[in-house]
Amino acid sequence: MQGLLARTDRIGEKTLRSQFHSQEKARQVTTQAIDAGQVAETVDPDAGDIVWEERFAAALGESDPAAAAQLWTDPIALVEEPFGEEAPLGASRIGGGPDLPPDMWPSNSRGMRHPFLMQINLAEIQAACGPMQPLPDEGLLSFFVHGDGLLLDVVYTPPGALLVRHPMTEAIIEACAAAVAVAAALDPAGEPGVLPHTEGDLVTAKLMANGMLSFAHTPDPVWAVGEPGSTFKALSDERWATTAYARLRPRRTRSFDVATAETRIEETEAGSLDDLTDTLEALERALTGPLAGSGTPQSHQMLGHATIQGGLDCRNEAATAAASSGYPELSDPSQWVVFVRLRAGSATGRVFWDADDLVIMAPAADVAAGRFDRCVLFSG
Repeated sequence: MQGLLARTDRIGEKTLRSQFHSQEKARQVTTQAIDAGQVAETVDPDAGDIVWEERFAAALGESDPAAAAQLWTDPIALVEEPFGEEAPLGASRIGGGPDLPPDMWPSNSRGMRHPFLMQINLAEIQAACGPMQPLPDEGLLSFFVHGDGLLLDVVYTPPGALLVRHPMTEAIIEACAAAVAVAAALDPAGEPGVLPHTEGDLVTAKLMANGMLSFAHTPDPVWAVGEPGSTFKALSDERWATTAYARLRPRRTRSFDVATAETRIEETEAGSLDDLTDTLEALERALTGPLAGSGTPQSHQMLGHATIQGGLDCRNEAATAAASSGYPELSDPSQWVVFVRLRAGSATGRVFWDADDLVIMAPAADVAAGRFDRCVLFSG
């Protein structure tokens, strides 16, 4: 099984209100930054300051900062480092091509590789943050997306395994767009052999007897985007591919359980949902910068808490998706952890095709056992 398909289409009045509030806040911040000449001085305190306990407690209608203590966790920040020396083999990074053992790149039934998203060296996590349960202490996690970005493959490579770097080039990405079109138009009952193509195509294709497709750059140098006539491994969806990569430097960070805080406010009728949203947005700016990607490194996340679509708790969404996909034993939200949260958007400098933030959820017991085939991918 390649992953659980998850969609989140339940948008109620509360969610729409929250989305509007967030969008309006983002618009105001951007406008203020433009008016100020985009001077990136944040007025928010450091993310580790005690003032955040006070602010969240006040949003809950409490005067004692300890009232919000149980809603905090200390997850991992994955801070992008886009410049510097070439990343060592097997280092944590996002974008580009993966470092994998030979023949381990996940692919579809036609042999076309799924786009690479990121890789995380767990030994780097251990060295920078110490033991972070339920994550293993060693090994390399490699993430691949497919099915319009709704499906996920996670490859775990144990420490000491032979790794091969697979560079990604613009020529490959451009040729893959043509390869995807060829595969989409292929007659399922077609005979093995060279497939017809028209002048100007970027690739030639051959259907093998086992159903796989073999691709090469067009022999004519006028049309070839890579080395004319050379073969290449095509991607199943070129839209997620990128030639640029950034190192990911792990460090400890903070995360607040806003979904549980919202429930508490609604149940006690104390505090303010608007104040809670304002405080969370201010904390996000303190963690990632007011205009991440514009001179401020982007920061992603492992473990901790995450919501999607204006406040839906990813734990609840993952449990619901698991139950509907035939895994009733995973229907308890407390069994799920935020495996990876990738922040995205036009203001961050990191855009995942037409998706917003990506959140990958995983059963905690699976992660501890080194099993990664029941992860759930959300976007929004």
